[in-house]
Amino acid sequence: MTVEISSEHVDGFLAIEIDGVASSANAGQGSLANPFDCDVNILRGYIVTSSESTGSATLSVGVTTAAAAATDVFNALDMNGVTEGQAYNCFAHDPGAKTIMVPAVWTSALFLTFTGSATMAGFKATLYLEVVRTTVENA
Repeated sequence: MTVEISSEHVDGFLAIEIDGVASSANAGQGSLANPFDCDVNILRGYIVTSSESTGSATLSVGVTTAAAAATDVFNALDMNGVTEGQAYNCFAHDPGAKTIMVPAVWTSALFLTFTGSATMAGFKATLYLEVVRTTVENA
């Protein structure tokens, strides 16, 4: 496995460590089962890189089945040439558009998958996700 949940929740965010590998297969960078035992909405996300990939690759992250690619957290973010230590926003917010942002829904039966367009060897980052449980108590 190339992605794993950090042992801590950082400032209210779920922290997921990413260690890139030489794979361009769907979910080839890794996949995580929902750890919450219930459905959650992913409201915000940030990825902070600590080293860029050696290859020219993009990374997509989303919620789907274990061996598929998805892009509802972010789509094709270039991971070669990123600024190390900078936080990249996963959900685009355009205050001028005045539209409602639809969060990604991570059901208990689905996975958060990580797909690279090419080798991502050497890439290291932490993905921070803010989630809200979709229970009656939170409605």
